[in-house]
Amino acid sequence: MCQIRKNGQFEIWQLPNGAYSRVFICRDHSTKEKAVGPKTVFIVIPGNPGVLEYYEPFAESVFNNAHRINPTRNLDVIALQHVGHSRPDFAASDKSKPSIINSWNTFFNPSTEPRPLSLDQQIHHKLIMFDHIRSLYPKDTRFILTGHSIGCFMTLSVLRQRPNVDNLVKVILLFPTIKEIANTPNGKVIQWLATWGVRHTIAFIVMILRPILMFFPIVFYSIVALFSGMTGAALETTVENLLHHQPGFHALTLGDWEMKQVLELDEETVERNHDKLVLYYGPKDKWADESHFKDMKIRFPDIQAILCTDNVQHDFVIHSSEQMARKVVQWI
Repeated sequence: MCQIRKNGQFEIWQLPNGAYSRVFICRDHSTKEKAVGPKTVFIVIPGNPGVLEYYEPFAESVFNNAHRINPTRNLDVIALQHVGHSRPDFAASDKSKPSIINSWNTFFNPSTEPRPLSLDQQIHHKLIMFDHIRSLYPKDTRFILTGHSIGCFMTLSVLRQRPNVDNLVKVILLFPTIKEIANTPNGKVIQWLATWGVRHTIAFIVMILRPILMFFPIVFYSIVALFSGMTGAALETTVENLLHHQPGFHALTLGDWEMKQVLELDEETVERNHDKLVLYYGPKDKWADESHFKDMKIRFPDIQAILCTDNVQHDFVIHSSEQMARKVVQWI
C-alpha cells in the first residue's frame, strides 16, 4: 500500500455569518514559477457521520496522487465537516469564542435551546462554506465538488442553489444517496435507529457507559473494533470523536431528517449539470445499489455513471481511501 505523505492540517475558520467551522486542508505551496495553469480547488462534502478525521486520509490521497500524476498541478484539497458530528465541535478553542455547535445554533436558532442541525441547516452550512471558499481564491480558479453518500444529496442542493458558478468544472458523487433511501436495506434500519425515542436512548446509554469503559480502553477499543471491523486511525476516530452522546445523537438526528427528505431524484439539477457529473455506484451497496445505477442510466443515458468492479465499499473512507482517491484523480 502506498504510504500517505502528510500535507494537510486541520483548521478552524470563522465565516462571514460569524459562525465557526473546522476544515481539513491540503495546500499546494508551489511557487508561481513551478505551478502550471490556474488553481484547482477540490472540495469534499462528507457522508453521515460527517467526522472530519474520517476524510483526512482520502483528502491526503487525492492531493498526493494528483501531484504524482502531474507534479506541477496547482491543487488544493479541502474537506468539510457536518456541524455537531465530532467531539471538537462542542468545545470552544478559545474562551472568548463560542464552540462550533453553539455558533451555528446561535446563527440558526438564536432564541431557542441548542439542538442538532437539520438536513436543511447542514446544507445551508455547505452553501456558506462554498461561497466563502470561492471568495478566498482568484476568479480563474477551477472548483471541483465531491460528495460522499448523503454528501451527494447536499452537493446537488448546492448546485441547485448556486446555478451560475461558471468555474465549477466537475462534480463527483461517490456512492450517491440521492433518492428514496428510506426504502433501501440500510435505510430501513436507520429509520428505526434514528427515531426520536431510540436515538435519545442510544445517546443516554453512551453517556452512561463511556466513562466506565474509558477505565478499560483496551476493552472499549476491542468492542468497537469487533462490531465495526475498524482498525487503526478509523477506530481511534470513532472512539475518540464520534462515540460521545452528543456527536452520536447529532449524527442520528441528521439520519432521521435524511429518511424524511431524500425522496424523489432532483432530475432538473442533474439534467442541468449532467455534463459535469460523475456518479460512482457500488453494485451491492445497501444504500444505493446497482438498481440505482441502472435507473440513472435509463433517465440520463449520456451521463457518466460508473458501476464499481473493484469491490470498493460505501464506507471507503474507513478501508479504501487510497484506492478511491486513485480513481477520483483520473476524473479531475
